Amino acid sequence: MQGRIPAGVRSWCDKCTVTPPRGLGPSNKNAFFCPQGLLILPAQEAIVVVMDGIIAAMHRLLLTALFLAVATSQHAHSARIGVVMDGDEPAAPLTADRLDAAGIEVRHDVVYGEMPGVDAERLRLDLYTPAQRGPEERLPILLYLHGGGWFAGDKTQSFLQPLAFVPQGFVYASANYRLGPAATVAEMAQSAADAAGWLVRNAEEFGGDPHRLFLIGYSAGAHLVSLLGTNATFLEQAGVDVASVRGVVSLDTAVYDLPKLLADTDVDFYQMVFGTTRDVEEVSPWHHVRYDAAHPPFLIFYSEGRPAALTQTIPFAQRLRDAGHSATAVEAIGRSHGALNAYLGTEGDRSTRRIVGFLRRQADASDYAETTLKTELVPSPLEYSVLRPGPAFLPDGGADALPILLFLHGGNGDRRWLASQRRLFERAWELGLLPPVVVATPSAASLGYYMDFRDGSEMWTTLLAGEFPRLVAERHDGDSERVAIAGYSMGGVGALRVSFKNPEAFVAVAGMAAGIEPALAFDELPAWYEGWKGARLGDRFGTPVDAAFWAENNPASIAAVNPERLRASGLAILVECGGEDQFHNHIGNEFLHRVLTEQRIPHEYRLVHGEAHVPIAPERMLATFEFLGRALDGPSQAKRVARTRYDTLLAPMQAMGPPESTPEPPK
Repeated sequence: MQGRIPAGVRSWCDKCTVTPPRGLGPSNKNAFFCPQGLLILPAQEAIVVVMDGIIAAMHRLLLTALFLAVATSQHAHSARIGVVMDGDEPAAPLTADRLDAAGIEVRHDVVYGEMPGVDAERLRLDLYTPAQRGPEERLPILLYLHGGGWFAGDKTQSFLQPLAFVPQGFVYASANYRLGPAATVAEMAQSAADAAGWLVRNAEEFGGDPHRLFLIGYSAGAHLVSLLGTNATFLEQAGVDVASVRGVVSLDTAVYDLPKLLADTDVDFYQMVFGTTRDVEEVSPWHHVRYDAAHPPFLIFYSEGRPAALTQTIPFAQRLRDAGHSATAVEAIGRSHGALNAYLGTEGDRSTRRIVGFLRRQADASDYAETTLKTELVPSPLEYSVLRPGPAFLPDGGADALPILLFLHGGNGDRRWLASQRRLFERAWELGLLPPVVVATPSAASLGYYMDFRDGSEMWTTLLAGEFPRLVAERHDGDSERVAIAGYSMGGVGALRVSFKNPEAFVAVAGMAAGIEPALAFDELPAWYEGWKGARLGDRFGTPVDAAFWAENNPASIAAVNPERLRASGLAILVECGGEDQFHNHIGNEFLHRVLTEQRIPHEYRLVHGEAHVPIAPERMLATFEFLGRALDGPSQAKRVARTRYDTLLAPMQAMGPPESTPEPPK
């Protein structure tokens, strides 16, 4: 393949950061044999030659050998390819002896995928693990993607990184991925995601933790890890829950806002790699940053003085922060583009220290696990997830038994919902909104609403009010005397029902967007509401509906029948819903608020203007955590605040007053 490359290509060729020897082309350092295997001629009408298979490999070897032969005979400031730059001495290569001395085992050329017509070498990875580890120990996994301009490069470009990260308690993998021009950038990203999928699926085999995956990439690989960290589609297609990605380290790419890059440059190379159509947004990390997405924290490096930092790197980090995510942009002082990667893992390298600190903080922020327990109350074994705060959020010297928060998922969810909210819990702990707690989420029956079923086949209310928190306390160092319960949608009404029926068992309850019926008796429901709910819940309440059983499980009816018990219990109550809920749940929540007010049952109520059922704004979740934190720190404080209705929430949200009459459903 041949492509015309104008003078502007020099910004791309800077990725090699190799000063050409005297006599090899003009003084501009970009007009020379590029060690990535591309031939850049010193002319305005330069030709890039890219070949496939054995010919391409021979081409790269010949060019590299030629360049080394000339470069090593030149001025002392000439760079050395593939080791270190800027005049420093090269680091010793990563030999088997060095790995043995560091206590590292390596498996080369692990096959992570197969695809007809694709070079098998491009679907392999090298895996580095500690030689000594406990049989039950599960270490965070770090996946590295090499650079090479999307057309070249190899997993061996990880250089000394295993020596830096494996002794710090990480499993390290360096993966090849499909390259252009045979593969599109989206196909490159998918093959990289497939490598992550293999690591997650096989984590138990090599002692990895599938719920603590980190991505690190250099140059083109930095673009790809940034894409995987923002566009969840690739990881999801590889069977990886994006919530399992605990952090992304991006090492000096110029490609974050791809449409802007293509519009601002006349470099044909980028058009050759990415194309010029609107499809480029699919592989543009900038365009997948979302306020309501679970993006991992980003640590973003750019080489000293790189112009793209002002137009791409720093704006991308700011875009992530503006959307409520964690992102830090760092200039690697004294490091050119190639040196930033080549020095990584060497002793005394500042970038390495910063990356290790970032990885360690994110890996230790919380401990998430998925497990099971046996019970006779619901189908067994019961699957559930559990989240505990890491050492950074615990008092010095550890902590006694922590309070327990039962966190109930919505109608079509399962225990994995807790993983999707993991970063919000960490954020709440970091901000001091929520004290350290053990969070547990059971996988409940679809649209079971956490009820004790009429036929007695499943007893979810009984389980959640007694046996489940007790077993969580025993297994995960929790305090069974300090239990709060919260949930969203089906989980919201479930939390309110379980706690209203058993108020002495809980310190606090938070029902978010709860599916509450706006009546005290079934025959009082508006006709439009009864029809919508009846078809979905007939198997729970009977066909025709068992009106008495319905009332026994309606939180508003429970509160109206026995308000004295709720008042005397000291239960701190939060009722929260978006004002434009697609399922009309705001109508039922307004009704419950009025019932609680009429019965003089202290509670906090928030109807959030402009918010729908999904997606849920992170601020709503954090505000709920703040309520639970006050309740767990001291019920009396929470009750004092709850006696007056919130007039405002977090800008730009605003609570709405109760309607004069029951509102009609949206047209």
